[in-house]
Amino acid sequence: MLAALRHRTNEWLIQRALTLMSPRRKRLEGMKGDEVFCPCCTGSFVAFLPFGVAGRRRAHALCPQCGSLERHRLMWLFIQQRTSMLKRKEKVLHVAPERFFFDRFSKDPQIDYTAGDKFDPGYSYPAGTIDLDITRIQFPDRSFDTVICSHVLEHVPDDALAMRELLRVLKPGGHAIIQVPLKDGLERTDEDITITDPKERERRFGQHDHVRYYGLDVKDRLAAAGFTVEVVPFAEQYPAAEQFRMGLVTGGGAIYFCQRPA
Repeated sequence: MLAALRHRTNEWLIQRALTLMSPRRKRLEGMKGDEVFCPCCTGSFVAFLPFGVAGRRRAHALCPQCGSLERHRLMWLFIQQRTSMLKRKEKVLHVAPERFFFDRFSKDPQIDYTAGDKFDPGYSYPAGTIDLDITRIQFPDRSFDTVICSHVLEHVPDDALAMRELLRVLKPGGHAIIQVPLKDGLERTDEDITITDPKERERRFGQHDHVRYYGLDVKDRLAAAGFTVEVVPFAEQYPAAEQFRMGLVTGGGAIYFCQRPA
């Protein structure tokens, strides 16, 4: 009888704790498991969540704990394994930083971290973020060891100017880590900056505020700005099962590891 009472008490305490939890905490409790692993927050869950606009929602995309997507998890693994950012003191410029990266890098004593974004009315930005126009970066030449720019250039009408600006503010030998959305099978970038209708942009470029869909020629566009470009299909180094487990399979894309010549 005492054991049964203890069991009922424990069940009541669990249910009480769940009642007092925020909806997010409840979701996390329900998502705990061992099927997938997020390298960004080191959480383990039964699955990643769907993410995307209507008609283009991707299964197995969003981490229920930290909110990372496929490309964020890929970028984090790449930074850990292929760069010196976390191993020595560096000056880093991060364009349009995601919250996970901002929180991680801004607290790292090894990183002299500058986060910048184009401020738009109605949006909030992490404290310490500066207003930054990627086509007119307000820093002198050769200011940074590393620049991170993920899924930004597709928003910029003059992406060639933005690429030259990223090169300009890098120190000789420094690296820009760049990701862009690629359309499968597209050799040459599809772009038209005269299209302003959000629905037509979404139909043609995948999102209402994009002005292009990049093709395989993005490497040439970066090289034309002055970079030495290495195209890194980073997810492919992992077995298929591990790609699935870390949610790298869909939407991650290649990483363009771009160096300013010394």
